[in-house]
Amino acid sequence: MYDFVGVCMNRKIVLSLAFVLVVSMLSGITSCLADANVGVTVGLSYDYVSAISGTKRDANGTLMDSLPLSASYLETITVLQVSGTNVTIEFERDFMNGTTSSGTSWVDLNTGYGTAYFVIVPAGLGTGSLIYPDWVDENGTNTNAPTITSTVFFNDGDELVRAVHLGFSYLVEDQEISDNYYWEQSTGLLLKYTRTGAEVTDEDVTESLTLHSNKVGLEQTVYPLIDTEDYPVIITSDSNILGFEFNQDRKQLSFSVSGKTGTVGSCKITVPESLLSGTYTLTLDDYPLEEGSDYTISNNGTHQIFDISYVHSTHTIEITGTETIPEFSPVFAVVVFIISSILAVAVYKKRLVRPTA
Repeated sequence: MYDFVGVCMNRKIVLSLAFVLVVSMLSGITSCLADANVGVTVGLSYDYVSAISGTKRDANGTLMDSLPLSASYLETITVLQVSGTNVTIEFERDFMNGTTSSGTSWVDLNTGYGTAYFVIVPAGLGTGSLIYPDWVDENGTNTNAPTITSTVFFNDGDELVRAVHLGFSYLVEDQEISDNYYWEQSTGLLLKYTRTGAEVTDEDVTESLTLHSNKVGLEQTVYPLIDTEDYPVIITSDSNILGFEFNQDRKQLSFSVSGKTGTVGSCKITVPESLLSGTYTLTLDDYPLEEGSDYTISNNGTHQIFDISYVHSTHTIEITGTETIPEFSPVFAVVVFIISSILAVAVYKKRLVRPTA
């Protein structure tokens, strides 16, 4: 089998996933001198799952190998101190390989200076708002300062949350990078983040990796074909989503969840009928689930909706149908944990790009 992981480790695509903000790709604002609106409070704490996925496709677009969505680490971010527009946070990370790390970061919400840059932004931003009101570049101007692209809504548990979005793309040498940030409008704290890096090799093969960071409880859209937005599956859960994979041969979706042992967990999975249909069988750790007691199923005309409950530990849930999409190239399993910590470090280098003076 092609060593997709090994190639990704050796190519610049991994290195370039370290945060590089190319402000020249963003629209400009001429002036904004008002103090930032601080929305976070001491003690505010969110849990996140950070994961990776990737593909390798030939010149015809045929899938040669892939890395299904797999968690790299779990993280908790807690607000420790608020002093004027300066916010200090603590982050604690538990990696899937059993190691841990922790530390503190800070950011001035007026200027964006500090190592928690882009983790927290001012509250109350809207489309076209300057992310940090007193942002200046190396020339002392805010001509190319980053601005909010749009506002969107997410389901966060039983609540509908308004978020502000920044999306931009840029080139680093021969690689195309695409970033998307979503912050909770009321607090300014990060809700989700994705970064995709793609590179075409000398053999005209496209290799891509995507880093994902998602607040636990926030709805998450996953794509069975990984690098295309076909057949989106939406998962809303109070559990950590540790992985997701679609097996076309088995007509099966599988995903892994975890949570505090002994507590009750639940998830809602919305699956397009064009992806998976017919008669369904659900299992939890290979044990059959019973409709009506372990899960319910409903249909909105285009999607099957599965509501599943369980007692937390770490579980693998499988949804198997009898009909699926037409044949496409198979997905091969690859080892993920070798590069989990490398990619985790790459994500968090984004906190170190602004000067701290």
